[in-house]
Amino acid sequence: MQRQWLMTPPPFDDPAETFHVASKLSMWMSSSATGPYSYELATDPDALEQLGRAHPHYISSEVYPLASAGGATPVGDLLRRRHSAAGFGQNAVTFDSFSRILNESACITEAHGRGAPSAGALYPIDIYLCVNNVEGLTAGVYALDPYGASLHRLTVDRDPRSFLQECLVFQNLADNSAFHVFFVGSFVRQRIKYGQRAYRFALIEAGHIAQAMIMCALEENVVSCPVGGFIDKQVDDLLCLDGVEQSVVYSVAFGSGQASDEVVE
Repeated sequence: MQRQWLMTPPPFDDPAETFHVASKLSMWMSSSATGPYSYELATDPDALEQLGRAHPHYISSEVYPLASAGGATPVGDLLRRRHSAAGFGQNAVTFDSFSRILNESACITEAHGRGAPSAGALYPIDIYLCVNNVEGLTAGVYALDPYGASLHRLTVDRDPRSFLQECLVFQNLADNSAFHVFFVGSFVRQRIKYGQRAYRFALIEAGHIAQAMIMCALEENVVSCPVGGFIDKQVDDLLCLDGVEQSVVYSVAFGSGQASDEVVE
């Protein structure tokens, strides 16, 4: 007998929307939300022992070491070289490299879909960019049309670099970045099929696209830093999003490398 999955309408006190709003950063509470927890973790040896591990303790009867990875494959080489850049050089990113990064990771074609999986192929993530230093492209705020493989410059009266310096928690990432990508969830696009689980799928998909974009950038010798620390409302307001049905969920800064590139993880 085939099991029937039923999706009930979300209540007015929608837990997905409540979590989304409660997890936003603001200028008034960004430090208070995490400060007490980070202090406890940093000063409690028992907490560090239990929580500061990359994996939990396992109770098992047999252990099987993995075979040696050996020499890196082309994909493995990109993964080994991937790191979060603490800053960027002052050189511009070429328009060809910029175009390849977006085409291969975020654009959607009938032949290949998108360079990242999407639940139900509903593509709930929209791409917006603050462009600062890309050759042949006027600095400004852009939206990506993933089906037409084209950029639309928005009528936004803000300097993109100064905006990034205002909305990012780590403002130094805006100093020399060539472009900054914001991933916006249009949740209703998946919710019509997946109900409240659509919120989880949207977050997962944003991570998939970001990783694909980061790897494509490495092929072009463009470095990056994933950024989750931004003032949500400032980004939503800039892009005229309501912050509930459509809202920014993630971002990545991109730019040229610099001689002394400190790794931040």
